[in-house]
Formats: sequence, C-alpha cells, structure tokens
Amino acid sequence: MKKAIVFIALGLLVLSCNKGNHLPHTDRTKDLVAELLSVLDSMDVYAAKKEAEIEALKKCLPGKTVDDCIDLYYDIAMSFSNNSADSALVYMEKAAQLAQESGRDSLSIKTQILLATLLSNYGYYIEANETISSVPREKLAGNLLDNYYHSRALLYQNLYTDFNVPESFGKIYREKFNIYRDSLMMVADTMSILYLRSIERKEARAGNYDEARRYNDIRRSIIEDKHSAAYATCLYDRFAIAYLYERKLTGDAVDNLLESAIIEVENSNQDIASLLRVESLLHGNSEIEAAKKISDYYFSSLQRFGSKKRVVDGVDQTIKINDSNTKLIQKRNRELWISLTIISLLLLFIIYALLQINHSRLKIISLKNNLERSDKISKSYIGVAFQLYSSYIKRLDIFRTKINSSLRKGYTEQALELTCPSGEIASEERRELFNNFDRAFVDIFPDFIEVVNTCLKPEQIIVPKRTEILSNELRILALIKLGIKDNTEIAGMLHCSVKTVQNLRSILKARLAIPEEEFNSIISLL
Repeated sequence: MKKAIVFIALGLLVLSCNKGNHLPHTDRTKDLVAELLSVLDSMDVYAAKKEAEIEALKKCLPGKTVDDCIDLYYDIAMSFSNNSADSALVYMEKAAQLAQESGRDSLSIKTQILLATLLSNYGYYIEANETISSVPREKLAGNLLDNYYHSRALLYQNLYTDFNVPESFGKIYREKFNIYRDSLMMVADTMSILYLRSIERKEARAGNYDEARRYNDIRRSIIEDKHSAAYATCLYDRFAIAYLYERKLTGDAVDNLLESAIIEVENSNQDIASLLRVESLLHGNSEIEAAKKISDYYFSSLQRFGSKKRVVDGVDQTIKINDSNTKLIQKRNRELWISLTIISLLLLFIIYALLQINHSRLKIISLKNNLERSDKISKSYIGVAFQLYSSYIKRLDIFRTKINSSLRKGYTEQALELTCPSGEIASEERRELFNNFDRAFVDIFPDFIEVVNTCLKPEQIIVPKRTEILSNELRILALIKLGIKDNTEIAGMLHCSVKTVQNLRSILKARLAIPEEEFNSIISLL
C-alpha cells in the first residue's frame, strides 16, 4: 500500500514537471506582461501620435534661418530614426548637405557623423565607413570627437555582431571596436550618457556585474524623462547585464525587459530589441499565444522600419522561431506520450492500491475474528483462574485442618514440619503456580519467546529448561508485558528478593542487541 502511494506521488510530480519551464518573476511581472499586450493592442494610437509629432515638425520647415532648417531636418531625422529608416536617412542627408553648403565646418562634421551613425545602424556599412572616413580628423574637438569615436565604435560593433560577417573578420572588427570605445572613454565626460553606457558594458564584459549595474543606476538617474527611448534603452541594458553577460535571469531583470518594451511601443519605436527578447522568453515558457502576438508585432514593425540590417537579422530570427515551434510541438508530443504512459502506470498502481486495501480489509476481518477468539479465551482463563483460586482455598482448608489436628493431638513436630517455608509443600505449590501461569501466558502469546530472542544477541538467546515453560527472565518479561513493572511487586509474585529481580533485569538488558527503548516498545506491542 505504501509503495503504491509513493509511486502515485512520483507520477503526479512528473506530470507537474511536464508543464514547462517557469519564467523568473516578481509580484509585478504578470501585470507587466498584461500591460505590454495591452499597449500592443493600442499600437495604432501610438503610431498616430508619432506621425502627428513629425507632421508638426515638417510644418515648421524651411525655418527662418539656415541653422533653423538644419535643426529641423535633424529633429525630423531623429524622430524617424526608430520609426522609418529610409525617412530618417533622407532628412539626415538633407541636414548634412545643407550644413556643408553653409560652409560651417563644425555643423557639417556633426551632421556627417550622425549620418554615418544612422547608416551603420541600418546595415549600410560601406556607406557608413565612407561617410565617417570623410570627416577631417584635425578639426575634431569636444563633443565632435566624442561623437566621432562613438560612431566608429558603433560601426565596428555592428560589423562584428552581424551574422553575415565571417568569423575571421569579426575578430578584427571586435579589436577595432575596443580601440575606439577606449578612445571614447578617454575623452568623454564621465557623466555623459556615451561614457556611462560604454563603461557599463565594459565592466559587464569583464564580469564586474555589480559595477556595471552601478553605472547603469547613475545613467538612469540622469535621464529625466522616464518614458523616453533613452530610458527604455537603459532598462534594456540593465536586463542585458543579468541575462547576456551574467547568464543569470532574475525576476527583476525580466521586469526591466518588459518595462523597456512597453516604453518602446508607447514611443512607436519600430526597432525594438527588447520585444524580441520578450518573445523568446515567453516562447521558452510555453506562453505561445502571448509570444505569437509579440512576434507578429515585431516582424511587422521590421517591415515598416525598413532597416537592411534588422530585416536580415529578422529573417534569421524567423527561421529560429520556426525551428523552435517545430521543436516545441515535438516536445509536447513527447510530453503527451509520457503523460499517457504515466497515467497508465497510475491506473495500474491504483488497481494495486485497491487490491491492497481489500487485502487490508480481509486482514481486519481476521483480526476481528482473532479478537473474538481472544475474548473467548479470556473468558475461559477467568474460569481457570477461578478454579485455581477455589482449589487453593480447598487446599488451604485441608492444610489448616492438618495443622489444627496435629496441634490438638500434641504433634508439635509434625505441625512445625508442615509450616516450614522450605518444605516440599511450599515448593510444590510454587512450581504448580509458575507452571499454570507459564502455560496460560504462552497460550495467549505463543510467539513471546521467539520475539524476545530476536531482540537478543545471538549468543545470548534464552532457552528454557525441559522441565519449565518460561525461565525466570522470561517470567519477569511476561509480568512486565501484563503491566506489572515495579520490582517489589514482581519479587512478591515470583517469591524471590527484589535484588534478584534487579539482577535478572540487568542481565537481560546486557543481552539486548537493540536499544532498550525499542525492546520495550516491541514487548508492549506484542
């Protein structure tokens, strides 16, 4: 019966384990997932809001001055930067061309660097390299130098992380990235977003995760708008420290990722790296419907965004997701087969348990019959005890008559002989008493001697003499079994000294092969 219960419990445990992996979470995670799905339902509203903002900027063109016009082109390009790659490039090229025509080197260099940065982000590496290479190095200073190193570092970062770039070139690009990143960190303001993000990633790559998080905290504290794309990027980087670098996904990291994705959707960002991570995590957690909804939005946003790099990466990701879906279906089929097998085994164990229960029921009936039999035996022993007492009363009357007759006739010596404690009469009576007790006890507890011996050391087992049923040690144990545990009372019943009882109990204790407490428990339950 116990085995059946254990197997059933194990089966239920296996079934519960087949429900899939559990995404690390906090008290907020479930609400954040629901909020993300809700903002996805309202994406048209956010898209319309974004279009209205851009149209408002366009209406301000051409501006009162050349500087105003360049600034407007730049603002429109940056508004399109995460919304429409082609539109962003068109307006940034207009800003760069107008700045070049203005003859102002600093303004021309600034727009050229920004144009190279956008080209790099969208996967136009050759054009980005040509554009950034055209910037005169000798005229770089201040923020222009910061932006130059950042644009260079970003170009090589995009190159070495591109799936289509050969591994041999990837190593070269990584080295160049490290050089320009370090150059940026040497000249940038230590409280600038560029510096803080660069040092944060450097510490994360070096395995200094707490230090990386410290820089992330500083970066988050200086971003005033907590609903901006910059803040969403900061939250995503916080998630990346735990998930991509530390390889330790926590509930807080998942919350950071979800918050980042929510802000990106609210800003009508069509280039949302965080969404892809959310889809992957939900898909791995077998939340297929939510993952599909997010995946559909992500790939439709890629088409709207029009980035060459993102489309290529998206195709690769599409293949991975399809492969993942196929594997998930296969996994579920395996789990279904395993579940059916376990259910079949559980049914067998339930049948076995029912058989055991029936066996126990029959055993209870047997015990009931034994109890009834014991009750009859007890009644018969009451009769035997009554007969023994009656016999002893008759013998006592005969004994008293003999003594009285001897004394009346003056046979003093005969009277003294009859009342001598060591006389044969007393010994015979004692033997008959013990014999009757032993026979009655063993009849009630037939396994008593065998059970006692199993608790003793092999060389110390008790073997009664041929002329006796129980030895003195066994007789003491028999009285203890019947609830008589006081040494004085036992000594009185066995017609011996208390010291003798104590010695016999000590000897018996020394013979035990098991702890005394366990032995006493066995004797009481016998």
